[in-house]
Amino acid sequence: MNNDLIHEMGYIALATRLKRISDKMTYSTRLMYKKMDIDIEPNWYLVIILVKETPNISVMEIAKNLSFTHQSVITMTNKMMNKGYLQISKDIEDKRKTIFNITPKTVEILPQIVEVWKTGKKVIYDLLNGDTAITKHLEILESNLDEKSFGERIINKLDNN
Repeated sequence: MNNDLIHEMGYIALATRLKRISDKMTYSTRLMYKKMDIDIEPNWYLVIILVKETPNISVMEIAKNLSFTHQSVITMTNKMMNKGYLQISKDIEDKRKTIFNITPKTVEILPQIVEVWKTGKKVIYDLLNGDTAITKHLEILESNLDEKSFGERIINKLDNN
């Protein structure tokens, strides 16, 4: 047995392997932002793009668009507001609804981080050796998991044995 049990286990360890890759990319991106003196978190770019393209967007709309939990969006947007990247207000028609817009600070830094994201896209392409077929496989996996969860599928298989 080599030193990488997760690798040896093959596709049974898919979730762990995806998490490990995500952790590596997130950690190195955080270091890169710090080195570039950009005070954002790696996972904020999706929210920044969404809020920029959809002014006055609500927490629920962000969660739905990104398939994130309501709580994770609240946690992330609170951090972004505390750093000055998002502006919060109440919807004019529905005062219970919290809406977001980007701030002048975000507008100012946007060209720099858009350049980072464009370059990041090229780097991911290079890391995949130009073969982006993994995205199609991930779409199938996500779609299948939306239909029925991993746990439900295991229980069904166990019940049928």
